[in-house]
Amino acid sequence: MGGASVMKRLENKVAVVTGGGTGIGRATCLQFARAGAAVIVASNVAEQAEAVAAEVRAAGGNGVAYVIDVTDVAALDEMAAKVITDFGKVDILVTSAGVMGARALLINTPVEEWRKTIEVNLNASFYCVKAFLPNMLDRDAGRIITISSISGKLPAALNSDYAASKHGVIGLTKALALELGMLKKNGVTANAICPGSVDTPMIDAITDHLQPATKLSREDFRQKAIANKNIQQRLLDADEIASMATYLASDDARGITGQAINVCAGTVLF
Repeated sequence: MGGASVMKRLENKVAVVTGGGTGIGRATCLQFARAGAAVIVASNVAEQAEAVAAEVRAAGGNGVAYVIDVTDVAALDEMAAKVITDFGKVDILVTSAGVMGARALLINTPVEEWRKTIEVNLNASFYCVKAFLPNMLDRDAGRIITISSISGKLPAALNSDYAASKHGVIGLTKALALELGMLKKNGVTANAICPGSVDTPMIDAITDHLQPATKLSREDFRQKAIANKNIQQRLLDADEIASMATYLASDDARGITGQAINVCAGTVLF
């Protein structure tokens, strides 16, 4: 993932990252800032958004916190208008906001939980793209980066709502890429990243939810039930996902679109 100016490959770019307050979103905000982008840190938790924006500024970048519920279509439209007013454009959108789902047998998954998972993980990606894509189309320049999952390719038991949402994110992203081609907007790309098991608060929540039903210690559960499922037998670091996002956001990746790219330490080989 090389290039002539790797350190500042996003200089003068404006990026919006949803779910930017924790985990993969936070790591992406910080890497984008180091690469020279102005970063709008979007989260539904004000304290988290402010903390990451402060980290960006402390590192010498331009970080702005924005509190948003990504399922609120009107609020997203208002956010897009404000970002364009304040910054003049949006170059990069990363849809990283997500929930872990019920983590239960399908038959035991409450309808309300199913609807929430689909709404936050899938529908909100659609809402975000709808809000920010028009500015990219007007300029024929931009990067849409959705965060799917290996669960969008390789579903597992006790994971039906999450898997369905992440399969949907891949379908949405690929269809968008095809439409960009139809519209001859080759300056705009759309790609999904499919992380494996990443050491984030979501993995902590999954462990909290499932480990008590096993005879494993918390540490053994994380290793044997989660990490050992990939070739490298480890949890990934959020920075590894952020590095892929930074590459896809750059001009170096202008020829990559319509892809669902695994960053999973070898959990999925297709």
